[in-house]
Amino acid sequence: MKNTRIVLTFILSLFIAMNSYGAVTSIGEINVVGQTKGIVPASSTVPLIVTLVIDRSLAELGEEIKVIEIEMPSGFLTQSSYFKGILRDRNPIVARAVVSGGNVLRVELADLIVDTQSSIYEITFECQTPNTVTLEARFRARLRNRDDAPIGEFIREGQADGKLNNDKFTLQVIPNVPPNPVIGFTAEADTTGENDVTLRWQKSDDPDVNGYLIYRDKELPINVEERSSTTFRDVNVPPGNHTYQITAYKTLFLQSELSAIQTVNVSPDTAAPEPPMMLSVNTSSEGVEVLWKPSVSRDVITYQVQFGSSGTDPEPLPNGKIQAKPEDELTEYKLIDDRVLSIGSFTYAVIAIDEAGNASAPIQEKLRIFDKPYPNPFTPLSPDEEFNQVVFPARTLEDASGEFIVTIYDIDGMLVKTLTALPGETKLVWDGRNEAAEIVESGIYVYQLQVGESFKTGTLIVAK
Repeated sequence: MKNTRIVLTFILSLFIAMNSYGAVTSIGEINVVGQTKGIVPASSTVPLIVTLVIDRSLAELGEEIKVIEIEMPSGFLTQSSYFKGILRDRNPIVARAVVSGGNVLRVELADLIVDTQSSIYEITFECQTPNTVTLEARFRARLRNRDDAPIGEFIREGQADGKLNNDKFTLQVIPNVPPNPVIGFTAEADTTGENDVTLRWQKSDDPDVNGYLIYRDKELPINVEERSSTTFRDVNVPPGNHTYQITAYKTLFLQSELSAIQTVNVSPDTAAPEPPMMLSVNTSSEGVEVLWKPSVSRDVITYQVQFGSSGTDPEPLPNGKIQAKPEDELTEYKLIDDRVLSIGSFTYAVIAIDEAGNASAPIQEKLRIFDKPYPNPFTPLSPDEEFNQVVFPARTLEDASGEFIVTIYDIDGMLVKTLTALPGETKLVWDGRNEAAEIVESGIYVYQLQVGESFKTGTLIVAK
C-alpha cells in the first residue's frame, strides 16, 4: 500500500510538472523602445516594452486573464504614471497600472480576456534603472485570473515581437558614462552625378559603443547600428547645402557629444541608375511571366516593364510599373502579363528609374510564340541560343489539357529522348542530346507532342 502511494504521488507530481504552464501558453521578451539591444545606462529613466504572445486556444475554466504582472529586478523602479499603455494585436485596450512594492507593475485589464485567440500584447512603460551595473537583470511576467490567482508559472522568454532584438527577459545595465566624441568625421558629396554624400569617421575604441547616430540638418538621426562601421553613404540627398554631425552611442540615451559640423553642397542627381539584372521571360498557365533581379543602384524607386512586337520598339506596359522595395527586402521582381498574345515574336524590357526620374538602359529578352516546334532545322553546336535548341509549345494542340509530354525518335523508330513538363509549363526545350546526354547525329527525327489525351506528330531536322 505504501509503495502504491509513492507511485501515485510520483505520477501526480510528474503530471503537475508537465502542466505547470497551464493550458494558456505564453512566451515573451523585454526591449528598450527604439533599440535592438537590451542595454540600459545606470541611474536613468528609460522606456521599456514587454511583448507577450499569449495562446488561449486551449484555455480552461479559471484561466481568463484579468491582470498581466511584470516583476522587475532589484533596483529597477516604476510608477503607475510611467505606464504608457497596452496594445493587443496593435490595437489599444483599456487598462490601468498599479505598482506594488515599487518593482511590480500590475496591468489590470478593464475587460476580462475570455476568448480562445492567440494574440500579441505589447506593454509600454518607463522605468528607473539601478545605480549599479550588471550583466543580467532578469524581469519576470505572469498572468493572473479574475480571482488574482496566477495562471501557470512565469512566462517563458522567447522571440515574441517578430524582430531581431533582445528576445529575452533580461537587460544589461552599463555605467552611465557617455563615450568620447567621434573623431576623423568627414562628409564628401558624390562627384559622379549622384546626389549622395559619403560620410567617414574613425571607429570608437570604446567596447561599450553599439553604433553611431548621423544628424543631417535638423532631421531625425540616421542610426548606424554597427560599432565597427567607419563609413555610411547617405543616398538621395536633396540638392543644396547640408550640414552633418555624428555621435557614438552606448544606448540611445547615452551618446557622445556631437562632432564638429561638416558642410557639403549636393548637386542634382543626373546619373542614370544601373539596369536591372538577369531578366527572364517565360510563358505559363497564368500568362507571360517576367522575372528580373534588382538594380545594384540604391536610389531606384520604380521599375518599368516595356513590351514590343513585330520589330517595334518596346513601349511601357499600362500595368508595368513596379515599386522598388527597400534595399535587401526583395531579391527578385515579377510581373505577369495576362494578355493573350498571338503567334509571333515579342520583346520584353525592364528599366530602373531613380527618384529624379533618371532611367537606366533597358535589359531586354525576346519571347517567341509559335504553334509548332521552332526553329526547325536547328543546330545543337551553335553558340547562338536562338538556334541551338528546339522549343515545343503546348499550344500546338489547341484546347487540350493534361500532362504535357514530348517524345523524340530517330528515323528507325528508336526512342531518343523523353521530355516531361512540370505543372504549369507551356513549353519544352530539347538541346539535341539523347538520354545519355550525347548530341545526336545530323538527320531527320520524329517527335510526338502530347497534351492529355491529344497528340500530334511531326519531323525535326538536326543540322550539325
